[in-house]
Amino acid sequence: MQFRFKALQKMREPDELDTVILLARPRGWILSIVVLMVVAGAGVWACAGQIPRTLTADGLVTHPLGVTQLQTAYGGQVSQLSVSPGDHVTKGQVVLNITGQANTLQPVTSPFTGTVISVEAAVGQVVAVGSTMLTVERTDGPNDRLVAMVFAPASQTAGLRPGDPANLAVSSAPSAAFGLMLGQVASVGKYPLTRRALGNLLGGDVAAGNFASVPDPELVVVNLTRDPKTVSGYAWTSVNGPPSPLTSQVSVTATITVSNEHPINLVLGR
Repeated sequence: MQFRFKALQKMREPDELDTVILLARPRGWILSIVVLMVVAGAGVWACAGQIPRTLTADGLVTHPLGVTQLQTAYGGQVSQLSVSPGDHVTKGQVVLNITGQANTLQPVTSPFTGTVISVEAAVGQVVAVGSTMLTVERTDGPNDRLVAMVFAPASQTAGLRPGDPANLAVSSAPSAAFGLMLGQVASVGKYPLTRRALGNLLGGDVAAGNFASVPDPELVVVNLTRDPKTVSGYAWTSVNGPPSPLTSQVSVTATITVSNEHPINLVLGR
């Protein structure tokens, strides 16, 4: 019969009762401590950390009073047209003349001050009472300035408050080259806008159609942060922003930070 050398050697050795027994190797303890530290850190971050909740919606740069259609109170033939797109008009200024019955000349005046965006009338055209003659962007507000009007779904505006920060991607200034324009929420609409209300604000059904896909749109007005050091006159995430002034009627996409959520609330669905 043959025995293994290690077994025979073990039988010759006396019992080593005073030998320390290692329950775990030092490497195992280090790994356990690291795992516990990671778990503890994750727990602290879940309870004390914050994840921003953002809202993204489309809109445009315009003036606070928006765009209005100028309609005629007279019927007849347009005999004279004195304005064109881009012209500035003042309240009470004659913008066109209409020749009615018995060759009576009826001047049509602008009831507000602003900039002509489009002209729907032409000399020689026969128009009826209530026909749209011009579309004018009003600039006669008491605190006139450029703002961003953003149309956000009503289901996503909960928690949105004046003062919330906003970053705007401007279509005329690619964000990859010039960054995002900075702003803050000035006001949030209390009720969704109807299609007609959108048309009244933006200057007709055609303009309102650009936001027709937004479900129950609410108007969010964003104040643009001014910066006299830039060419545009407004602050951007880049140092200088675009090398040209900011103009109205430019489409934008706004990303607004609505609130900061604790990660544990997101996990628990609160």
